[in-house]
Amino acid sequence: MIVGVGNTLRGDDGIGAYICSHIDKLNVPGIKTLVVQQLDTELLETFMQFDHIILADATLEEDTVVFYPLKPGETFPVSSSHHVNAGLLASLAEKLFHKDLSFMICAVKGEHFDMGEHLSVTARQNADAAIGIICDWIEKGCS
Repeated sequence: MIVGVGNTLRGDDGIGAYICSHIDKLNVPGIKTLVVQQLDTELLETFMQFDHIILADATLEEDTVVFYPLKPGETFPVSSSHHVNAGLLASLAEKLFHKDLSFMICAVKGEHFDMGEHLSVTARQNADAAIGIICDWIEKGCS
C-alpha cells in the first residue's frame, strides 16, 4: 500500500496525493493507494492487510527524495495528540495485533506550502523522481 500524506490545498504538501494519483494510473498489480491529510491510529486496520506500506510525504528538510525503511523499534517524538507517525503505528501494530508492519518512508522535498492546489515545479520533479524510486523498489520485490 502506498499512503500519500498531506493537505492538497497547501501547495507542495500535496506531494503524497500526487504520487498516489500517478501510481494509480500505472495500474500496478497488488498495489493500492490511499490519500490522507495525516496519519491516524484508525489506519492500522487497513494497514494489517498489506505486506508493505510506503508513506509518501512532503518535507522541507531532505534532499530531493529520501527513501528508506523504518527500522524496528525506531520511534519519533509525537508533538501532540493529533500527530501520529510511522514509529507509533508500527509500535501499536506490534502490541495490539502482534504483527511487525513493514514501513518504507518516502520523504520528498517541497518548497512552497502556501494555500493553493498546485505543486511547484521543483516539487513535481522531486515527486516524479520518487515515483520512479517507488516503482523500482516494487519491481525488485520490495527489498
